[in-house]
Amino acid sequence: MTPTTVIFITFGAYMVLLLGIGFWGERRFGKGYDGFVSAERSLGGWVAAISAAASSESAWVMLSLSGLGWKHGWAAYWAAGGCAFGFIITSIFVVRQLRRSAARYDKVQTLGDYLAERLGDGKRALRAISSLLIGVFLTAYVVAQFTGAGKQMVKMKLMSYRGGVALGAVIVGIYVLLGGYAAVCWTDMIQGCLMGALMIALPIIALVKAGGFGAVTTMLDKNKINSIWIGGAGPTKKAVGFALTYFGFSLGYPGMPHSIIRYITVRDDRQAKHAAWIGSIYGTLVLFGSATFGIFGRVLVPNLVDHEKILPAFANAHFPPIVGGIILAGVSAAMMSTADSQLMMSATAMVHDVWNKVVGGEEKKAEGRKMVIQTRAVIGVMCAAALGLALMQPRVIDTLVLFAWGCLGAAFSPVIILCLYWRRFNWQGAVASLVLGPATIIIWQLAGLNSVVHGLIPGTALSFIAAIVVSLATAAPPAEVEGKA
Repeated sequence: MTPTTVIFITFGAYMVLLLGIGFWGERRFGKGYDGFVSAERSLGGWVAAISAAASSESAWVMLSLSGLGWKHGWAAYWAAGGCAFGFIITSIFVVRQLRRSAARYDKVQTLGDYLAERLGDGKRALRAISSLLIGVFLTAYVVAQFTGAGKQMVKMKLMSYRGGVALGAVIVGIYVLLGGYAAVCWTDMIQGCLMGALMIALPIIALVKAGGFGAVTTMLDKNKINSIWIGGAGPTKKAVGFALTYFGFSLGYPGMPHSIIRYITVRDDRQAKHAAWIGSIYGTLVLFGSATFGIFGRVLVPNLVDHEKILPAFANAHFPPIVGGIILAGVSAAMMSTADSQLMMSATAMVHDVWNKVVGGEEKKAEGRKMVIQTRAVIGVMCAAALGLALMQPRVIDTLVLFAWGCLGAAFSPVIILCLYWRRFNWQGAVASLVLGPATIIIWQLAGLNSVVHGLIPGTALSFIAAIVVSLATAAPPAEVEGKA
């Protein structure tokens, strides 16, 4: 067999496994609505933690973060450290607390459900605004994942960019349509384990193949990327802006919708405690592993036009076909584990929160099987829309992910933190946060200020301030709601 055939067989076996999980999810959870959108809130700690972490990391951690290591050397650790810090603070301050808070209310299936129940009044406004943000920005995020699929296929010389994008979209679409939330979580857990194994093994392999730390140090010195500050000239304005931007990624983790939903649906407090520690340890290992691999890999792959292609280029040049197929599956795992979660979250928000609760009214009791069909239809439409946008070839995954992550983080992180830790927080404050956070980032970007520091930092700060000021300036939440905070 030719090397390309071996890679396709290995990769194809992995795809069949994912589709098999989709069929299992359909048989086990796909008949009723509660099972389809929340797996009947039955997640264990390992599944919740690794699936949440994998869905947070996306094609960005496998392609863009390793690419930052290749391009900027040690300075890439600002990104790895910032994201790891985000995992840690979320594990300490959000995971168990959010599960415990959501458990006080009956049948919380979505983030919109939680906000509506926790904040009492303004339920339609909260559901509508939060669902709009989730639908728009998570779709942009899915575009980045499909773009990653196309890039890796091109670099490994397996198919065209368009073919890679289409293949990724079709596989993800099928198993999410079949198995719903359960299939998403279990495939994300398996994919997360594969990502973790690769990001631990690849830096070690790259270091050995490069000839040890001496060769790496020589390469870093030669390319002037041997400093934690980009440019190698110390903490210049540009270098500090880069560091703040990437370390500021941590601000988005406490409120990233497609991840924190896992903590709402985890089985019990004990499993939530397990999820907190597992997620932070796993995330830290994968993040620093990816950046380190990119740094070491530059010795072996010195000439790249697109630094985000270091992983497929390294695999194609330095591994036999069967290992190349496994690495290809790992990059696909990163893409799929994020895209599937975001499609599921977006579709559920549109059907459950907007169509059923906002349009139909809080009192509406929709037929479960009918809502499963509606949710599947929306998943299909969103998957097709993301596919169409990805085929237009957005140039850099990193830029698209930073924008979507920033808008979602600035909107939801302050809301989640204040829901958990401030009883006086009300729905008007939440609406102010949800609107002002993303608006600040969009204006910041249009003004060209991202070259100084990413809008996530001022966006989150202003979002917090607006939430607190508006809450204090308006009526306190009902006593029964405030007492449950």
